[in-house]
Amino acid sequence: MEKERMTVGQFLRSYWKDCVNNLKHPLNLLPTVLLAAIWIVLGWMAAKAKLALPLKIVSFLTFTEGGLFGGVIGAVGGIVGKVVVAAFVNAAVLPLFHGKMPFSGVGNSFSQMASSMRLNSAGALRPLFYGLGVALLLYSFMNVTQSGQNAMVGIVAVVMLLQSIGNKGGFLWGFLFSMANSVTGGRVPDYATVTRALMGMTVGFTLAAGLSLTGLHWCFWLAWPMLLIGFLLGLFGKKKSTPPPMPVPAA
Repeated sequence: MEKERMTVGQFLRSYWKDCVNNLKHPLNLLPTVLLAAIWIVLGWMAAKAKLALPLKIVSFLTFTEGGLFGGVIGAVGGIVGKVVVAAFVNAAVLPLFHGKMPFSGVGNSFSQMASSMRLNSAGALRPLFYGLGVALLLYSFMNVTQSGQNAMVGIVAVVMLLQSIGNKGGFLWGFLFSMANSVTGGRVPDYATVTRALMGMTVGFTLAAGLSLTGLHWCFWLAWPMLLIGFLLGLFGKKKSTPPPMPVPAA
């Protein structure tokens, strides 16, 4: 609950401090170092010639070719995507070092999403559509060419979002709460609103990866109608305020 009351700046400073503390343990760096080595070797090979099928599969699974195409924007987006993939690999491997199961909470995410969809107004759907639109835009940024070869970043994002929903924690959960605190001046949103936003992002990244794998480059253009629907739901979904009752005149 303490992190849920932080502003964006406070949350990011706390998250960065946790990351620096993790760097003090060399074993925690092993997955990232190995992944970086794969990116360097396969990236160099992909730039020289077409990769053989087994290496192509490894490249797909590790998002190696993310950022290699698409100019400056593609490079920056690819770096962001690689950070997401590295976080996923760490989340998958590091718990095993401590005898724990990776991605705990993913199974609970579906019941959390079902309970969050008990709607009391059309406006309650607003965070879902906003999340969907934001996810499509983020995917378009991390995979500028929207190629199926780089669709892994969308699949990885889906798993990490499901974990955040199931555990009611993690980077995205804390970041959304801190962003809401900064915008609303400290008014913490309810869990259902944050869950709906993350649920929308889960649907958005699932749709984005599916479109890329089928060769359809629609993510960037589909994002804007989703955001517009969210905006309209916010306008028309507000509960009408009822006027106070008229005072009864004294006898």
